[in-house]
Amino acid sequence: MKRVLYVSLIALAISANTRAQEAEKAVAKVHYIFKHINDSTQRDKFLRDEVVTYLGANSSYYTSNSTNRAQESLKKQMDDPAFDGNVKISRDVTAIGEFYLIDKTKKDMQEVMTVAGDQLVIASTFPEQDWSVSDETKEIGGYSCQKATTSFKGRQYTAWFTTELPFSSGPWKLQGLPGLILEASDAKGDVTFSYAGFDKIEDGETAIQIAPNAVKSTKKEALKLLEAFKANPQAYMQSKAARSGGSINISGTGGTTVIATGSKSNGPAAKGALDMSRIKSFSVQNAESYKPSRDTNNPIELTP
Repeated sequence: MKRVLYVSLIALAISANTRAQEAEKAVAKVHYIFKHINDSTQRDKFLRDEVVTYLGANSSYYTSNSTNRAQESLKKQMDDPAFDGNVKISRDVTAIGEFYLIDKTKKDMQEVMTVAGDQLVIASTFPEQDWSVSDETKEIGGYSCQKATTSFKGRQYTAWFTTELPFSSGPWKLQGLPGLILEASDAKGDVTFSYAGFDKIEDGETAIQIAPNAVKSTKKEALKLLEAFKANPQAYMQSKAARSGGSINISGTGGTTVIATGSKSNGPAAKGALDMSRIKSFSVQNAESYKPSRDTNNPIELTP
């Protein structure tokens, strides 16, 4: 069965790649639970997110998957006949703010930073790791995995990869092994990626590409915008809304929440899209069981 899956995925990847001239099509995706102890003085208050890596024959795209759950919650509330325009969402994850598109054939990586819903594209250095592969094995999610170790960005990582899935990819910037990384963590347990599922994608429509409306930027400029947003979210969003002809209502306790509402449109909404003009206010609060530290003294990358 695993051999059949391996062959079919290769065939699907080649077929999709042949059809896609500008953007490679994703043929599968792997899910992880990402945990990051961002505050070394409060190790029990770590950040958590549901992340996913979309996989193609020659490229991959690492991004947050928790936004899908937020959108589902939003749709459920707006579909309720009693909806009064006030959206409330309880959050038990913190969506990562940096996504990565890696093209192995070109040895190219682009980082996408999100600031208040805007996507900023930054040209980045292609990540390469010098892996040491051992004979140690274990099973993860029904796949036979092999152990590999490397030093990357100031941390010592242990990864478990399977050759039963034909992708030299993994979570975040970790990649380059002769198989798909299903699990990875640093030596101190500060950064962990736990396997949470693998899905084939056969729609032929899921492209591995950055959103067309993303804006090219530099890391310095993106961080400057991010700091401006963090310093005064309401002023930042009101400025953004003014530029797009919309309005803002912000609320939140124990978490940060912002959304632009009432934005104008030059045409009908896309099929299946939500009518954001119906929203009067948007509030996101951390769930009682989720209390991550707001301080970061332990970034994922300890060295440039």
